Amino acid sequence: MIPLENIYYLLCYAWNRLEEKELINVSTLEVPDLPNLLAKVLLKGMKVLINRGLEKQYIAEQNHYQGIKGRVDFNYSFRKNLFQQGLAMCEFDELSVNILPNQILKTSLQNVVKLPTLDRKLKRDIQSVLYQLIAIDVIEIRNDTFSNIQIHRNNFYYLFLLNICELLYQNLSIHEKTGEVKFKDFLRDERQMARLFEEFIRNFYKIEVPEAKVFREDLHWQFTGEQMQFLPKMQTDISIKLPSNRKIIIDAKYYAETLQHFYDSEKIHSRNLYQMFAYLKNQPNQQAEGILLYPTVQKSLSLTYTYEEHRIRVETLNLNQPWTEIKRDLLLILDRKNDELETRSTKIIQN
Repeated sequence: MIPLENIYYLLCYAWNRLEEKELINVSTLEVPDLPNLLAKVLLKGMKVLINRGLEKQYIAEQNHYQGIKGRVDFNYSFRKNLFQQGLAMCEFDELSVNILPNQILKTSLQNVVKLPTLDRKLKRDIQSVLYQLIAIDVIEIRNDTFSNIQIHRNNFYYLFLLNICELLYQNLSIHEKTGEVKFKDFLRDERQMARLFEEFIRNFYKIEVPEAKVFREDLHWQFTGEQMQFLPKMQTDISIKLPSNRKIIIDAKYYAETLQHFYDSEKIHSRNLYQMFAYLKNQPNQQAEGILLYPTVQKSLSLTYTYEEHRIRVETLNLNQPWTEIKRDLLLILDRKNDELETRSTKIIQN
């Protein structure tokens, strides 16, 4: 079981919003489960937005208006005899908080407050905030809703909360007839967690090892032939170049089981090993290292293999330990030098 505090930090790194880590003190926060944690963070963030002022944008309005405002629709006004009533159909831009980012936030709060497992006090606090958002519409959130948001310098502080809203959207199910809301445990969803774990590892090293260049890298097959366009794209999860000219390629993988079972024995996932081998043999640095990195909460694994000038390591990161130790372990993985690897024995440690 991954502690809630670690899940929160993992999200902050994965979304590259480490400064939001201080939004709440999760180490002292007493919440029973992940939905309550996400609701608490969303509520806290929403209060901050309200205090500083919700973002507003000019929205095109069309309405009856006493007098003249903006552009007058004369045809409609004559047809409806509005001028005789001292009115006119006017089109004008109105500065409003009823815009997509605010609509997503309100809709997400309204959905999460329906969770039957939500803490009663938290539910009352969310309902109190919802009363303050009466001028904002509740909308139907779809898969493409979040891609329609325009984030810029003036509303960048919305990004973290919108990420939480998207996570809730992906994992909340609302029964069409009864309106009952349930939360799907995304920690059991290997696809979601694989993407999250990869982003977490990449941004962790970007932030915590600023002297390194951390990036995705497109590699080119070292084949020759006339029909190269049929070869699949080869892109690393994480490539790291250190000032010492060390290059490390990390493949961050997430599985419910770190090892795959073959009859009565445990083996490294063969597909991952083949993929890493291809990365190392098709890039210019002939001494590059490869690391297959897996999360774990039970079994720790530390293996080292050598092929020609390349070393491939299989490492696990225990997510069921204090966050300071997770940070320490990730930095140690990167800091291990080549000579240390040569004298290091291959071993499996059972916790």
